[in-house]
Amino acid sequence: MLFNNDLMRFMQENNMPLIAPEIILVLFTLVSVYRLAVSKTLAERQEIWGYALLGLVMTLVMLSIHWNLGYVTDPRYLSFDVFGGLFSGDLFSLLIRTLLVVGTLMVLLFTRTYVDKKAEVPGEYYVLLLCALLGGMMLSGAKDLIMVFVSLETLSISSYILVGYLRGNVLSAEAGLKYLLYGGMATAILLFGFSMLYGLTGSLDFSVMASHFGAAASQVNPIVIAIMLATIVGGISFKLSAAPFHMWAPDTYEGAPTPVVAFLSVVSKIAAFAFAMRLFSTVFAHLPALSGLMIVLSVVSMVIGNVVALTQKDIKRLLAYSTVAHVGYLLLGFVVMSPAGLSSIVYYLITYLFMNLGAFAVVTHFENETGRVDTAAYAGLVRKRPAMAFILSIMLLSLAGIPITAGFFGKFFLFQAVANAGSQYLWLVVVALLTSTISLYYYLNVIRLMVIAEPSDAVEALPAEEADKRSFSQVSFVFALCLVATLGLGVFAEPMMAFSGMAIQAMTENSALNASATGHPVKVMMIRPGGQ
Repeated sequence: MLFNNDLMRFMQENNMPLIAPEIILVLFTLVSVYRLAVSKTLAERQEIWGYALLGLVMTLVMLSIHWNLGYVTDPRYLSFDVFGGLFSGDLFSLLIRTLLVVGTLMVLLFTRTYVDKKAEVPGEYYVLLLCALLGGMMLSGAKDLIMVFVSLETLSISSYILVGYLRGNVLSAEAGLKYLLYGGMATAILLFGFSMLYGLTGSLDFSVMASHFGAAASQVNPIVIAIMLATIVGGISFKLSAAPFHMWAPDTYEGAPTPVVAFLSVVSKIAAFAFAMRLFSTVFAHLPALSGLMIVLSVVSMVIGNVVALTQKDIKRLLAYSTVAHVGYLLLGFVVMSPAGLSSIVYYLITYLFMNLGAFAVVTHFENETGRVDTAAYAGLVRKRPAMAFILSIMLLSLAGIPITAGFFGKFFLFQAVANAGSQYLWLVVVALLTSTISLYYYLNVIRLMVIAEPSDAVEALPAEEADKRSFSQVSFVFALCLVATLGLGVFAEPMMAFSGMAIQAMTENSALNASATGHPVKVMMIRPGGQ
């Protein structure tokens, strides 16, 4: 239903309902902490999984209510903000928050057996996962540097602990330490850039910064602007694992618990991209230097990610470099900074959520059964686990961008947006196509092993039936959801792309409304549905 005047007035005067999903998430996190405090046995601590699951389901229900209230169809919703403009409850943040909750829910479904088997203190794991999700959800709508920093650190610190959660595992401890050291340095660099931005604009609000920064840019030493932009982009690039700021990713992915790797590669990345899109499109869209930086980061990420992935023998490291490559593709949307480019990023993130999580669901389940993560262990998997081999094959084909799958249309829309931006960008499309061709080798090699090669010792040792029916039913749901979404998003690519354009329009129009309210007009991009 659409908003009526009474509901509009209530929402404007009492905007807390816009963050009702986050409030529910906080309440269930506190309940989980309380249950941990009173738990006396290992079995009781393991049951925290149920509280976390219920919290995510209730959060998703509240988000569904928000969708049902007419937020998609009523443009007046775009003007609603929370905490005096620190957080935007627009359609863009609603979409991103929904993706984050869905992604975390899927991770939780295929993580229980893994954590119960390997973690000494399983309960805290789920609390940290909820805390990381909360940080990502708040980051997706943050419009103020203070809110950005608090949300980013909530996500980051929880992630550091999750990476090193397996205390008895040397690789996990090493990965956690490396991630912490690299992450602390990147945060310091990002904060230095934020301080320069605040010094140049005198404000922490994105919209106000855009207006003041646009007027002052011509009067500021170009070197100062270059340093500010380089430090901010560098700090964000670390969070995105864009090359050459990706060095933490392979080691972290290899040593961290596999479900945590799935969370970092998808949920954390979506939150970081949402923040980058809001910041870049609002504050830095008019700076030519941003496009140059994005070109370098995109090309280096695509080349390094795909070339180095060719030599990987560990499936988690392979997917780590695959993530670096896909970040390079996504950065193409920032190169042109056009409505179509930003809309393509949103569509790509939606597809990436399902195809990458589907791949990690298989990897996690296979590791639970065999204890192996090397690619050679997957040889002959189709003989014992045909469903797992089929799901992983579809996910890898989608990541490679094979037609019919959602991954193909994700790349198609991105490459098309770059090509339509001007002939000077055509060489970028050529590089993207060549590196995508390279990726076919390592994706198809895993499929070849599963389908053609003789069964490995790990596959031979697999029982004829699943030992843990409960775990199998949970992961089967994730398999089915990822398969349907990966194929369905390809079939309905055009309407989903149009909806992505609406989400970007909501984000940029909301910035314009806030700026006009403060008396500082801001030049923003007006995006029509469909990205036109």
